[in-house]
Parts: sequence; C-alpha cells; structure tokens
Amino acid sequence: MSEALSKKISIFSAIFLVAGLIFMYGLAVGSFKMWPYKTIESAYSGLLSLVRYGEFIPPNRLVHVPDRISRERFKVFQADKVQPGYYGFMGYDGKKMTYTAWLLNDKGEQLHSWDLSYLPLDPDGPLNGIDAPHAFQILPDGGILVSFDSGDVMAKVDQCSNPVWTRSGVFHHSIEKGLGNSYWAWRGDNTAYAHYNYLTNFNPDTGETIDEFELVDDIVKGKNTPANIFGVRADYSFKRFDKTPKDKIKYDLFHPNDIDVLQPELADKFKNFEAGDLLLSFRRIHLVAVVDPKTHEVKWARNGPWLFQHDPDFTEDGMISVYSNNSGFGRSEIIKIHPETNEIRNELVDGDLFFYAGAQGKHQYLPNGNVLIVVPDEGRVVQVTSDGNKVFEHNNISNVGIQYNDHISDTKWMDSDFFESVPSCSAK
Repeated sequence: MSEALSKKISIFSAIFLVAGLIFMYGLAVGSFKMWPYKTIESAYSGLLSLVRYGEFIPPNRLVHVPDRISRERFKVFQADKVQPGYYGFMGYDGKKMTYTAWLLNDKGEQLHSWDLSYLPLDPDGPLNGIDAPHAFQILPDGGILVSFDSGDVMAKVDQCSNPVWTRSGVFHHSIEKGLGNSYWAWRGDNTAYAHYNYLTNFNPDTGETIDEFELVDDIVKGKNTPANIFGVRADYSFKRFDKTPKDKIKYDLFHPNDIDVLQPELADKFKNFEAGDLLLSFRRIHLVAVVDPKTHEVKWARNGPWLFQHDPDFTEDGMISVYSNNSGFGRSEIIKIHPETNEIRNELVDGDLFFYAGAQGKHQYLPNGNVLIVVPDEGRVVQVTSDGNKVFEHNNISNVGIQYNDHISDTKWMDSDFFESVPSCSAK
C-alpha cells in the first residue's frame, strides 16, 4: 500500500470516527436531553414561531381563541354589576415581549404595569427551562411577589419593577396571604414536579422563612393523616431529584398546586377549622384537604367531584369553592362543597358563562357576590354574577393576530382602599 493511499485511508477513518461520535452524541442529546438540548430546542421553537407568526414567540404563550369569546380587550356586559375596586392581571405582553402584571380600574382602564421578566431576578436563567411566572400577589406598598413553576427564584419587585429581594428555590403555583405579615408558598426540592415539596411561610418584606414543613415527611407520613388518602402507602420509596425528571408524569405523584389560608374574619363560618388552617390542592389525585400548619393534622379531605382541580378557596357562606379544570372534558366549572354536610353546589353552570382551562386557573369571590375567574387556556379573565352570567371579560389580545390571545395566568381584585398610594413610576 502506498504512503499516499495509507494517508487517505487514515484521514477517511478519522472523519468517519468523528462523524460516528457526533451521531452518537446527537442520539444521546435527544434521548437524555443533555447539553445542548435546551439550546437546540429553543432555536427550533423560535424558528418555527418565526415561520408561523413572523416573530419569536415563547412556548405556551399563544392561545387560539374560540369563536364564543369577544375580540374586545375589555368587554362589559352588565356595567351596573361590576364590582368596584382595582383589578390586577398577570400574563404575557406581546408588544413588550415579556411577562407583565397590569393594574386596571373597574372601567378597564390601565393604571400601571410591572415588568416581570425572569432574567433580572436570576441572570443564570431557569434550571428547569421555563421563565413564565405562575403566581403573584400585589402588595399595599405597590410591590409584587412573584414565583415561577420552573424557575429558581421567588422575588419581590417594587412598583418600578426593581428587585427588592430575591430568594433561591423552586417556589411554585401559589403565593397566598397568611396570618399577620406573612405569606405561604409551595417550595419544591429542585423541581415542582416530583415527590418532595415544602409549605413555606415567609415574611413579604424580606423573603425570610417564618415556618416550613414538608409534604411527604410531615403530612403524607404523618401520624395524623388518614391512611392512603394520598394514593400511596407511607412506606412508599420516595425519591429526591436534582431537577425536573425526564419522565415527570411518572414521579409527579401529587402535583400540589394551591394554598388558601383560613383568615380570622371567616373562621367562625367553619366550626371544625381554625384561623390559619391551610386549604391545599393536589391536582394529580383530585384531592382537596385542610391541614393544621402546627400539628400537620389533616382535618378534612375529599377526592372530587372535581377533576384535576386548581385553587380551592374558603368562602363566606361556610363552603369551599374549587376550580374544577375537568381536563380533557372541554368545560371547566366552579364547584362548591360544604365540609360538614358534604352538600355540593354548581351555582354558575346555568348562566351564560362557558369556559375551559385544561390546566392552571384561579377564581375569587367578590364582596358583591360576583366571581372573578381567570381562564389561562383562553387568555382571558371573566367576572360573572353569582348565577353565572357574564359581567365583564378582559382579553389579553395578542399582537400576532386577532384570533389569538396571549397567555394570562393569574388575577386579583383589590378594594379601593387597598393601596397606600396608587402605584406609579416616574421613570416610566
């Protein structure tokens, strides 16, 4: 064999070997989601959105709107029945290409907005890949508490959107007012979608923990928990993860997604509970439960009639209302149950409201009896009367096209005396 031929064979062999290694690594990237899987996935998603819509669009941002939904940004159906006060909405702002919270008055006029972009809060980016906020709370000082299901921080920003504090951790799904100057949030052990989750009570001024207890060790395995209400035995082999597991459906046994706190002004409506008790939702097993945060006792629990629910709330009539997503069935509902008598009501079903959110969703009963409902899968918020007839509808209309709404994840009503002063920012 000539020296020239030998050299050509060596070069070809080296190229073949390198190509083979690249091919094998490519297979590993796709199979195990190794680096640079997220970069490739993001680039592909961006290219696809550019071809379809003419701009880069984050995953899960756009919602194709059903024909039954108004194409007005703020549509009023019964002006005399609108609950007075302020309204806060959180979702994606297509014009600014960032996640945003908006403050509106009861006429639908925008008074203020906050930029809730993830990177100013965590320059390293989200460990679990998605920067969309899920839960927020507007505070009397004009600041906002915000958390991200797949992020690595919870934060408070001021009325000019500047970080006041950030706290590392996977805080997810819910931030709810506790007793005194405190709030409760779920904190996942590196992921929201696995076994170990903590209920964290924290100071909104500093982000510092006041109290914390664990779902698996303190509740599921707790001596005050009825056997098997969580669908697993206490001796189940629970696991910890460094980040969201590849097969998260397999390990997302409970999917804790909401917290409500029994406030002192409602405590006398629930004779078996006490002020400060926590109303918890576990979507995967259709379970709603009331837990004592001090003893970790499960005082009450019920699986259904809701399906894949979000956002159970204590209400002024002594009942518990539940946002029943009814995932896969095409229509969501607000179902109420009396925790002592087990009476079931579906008060909104006969009105003109029809809504569907296969996932997420929040609702709030208002002083005049109306209900405020956020429908993430439709990119809108609806206020309805106590019998389910629409009062107003707020659509997060997308700049991509009139047939689309942008995602909207949470909403809050506040009375006219809520703020120390109405939020504003001189730099805006």
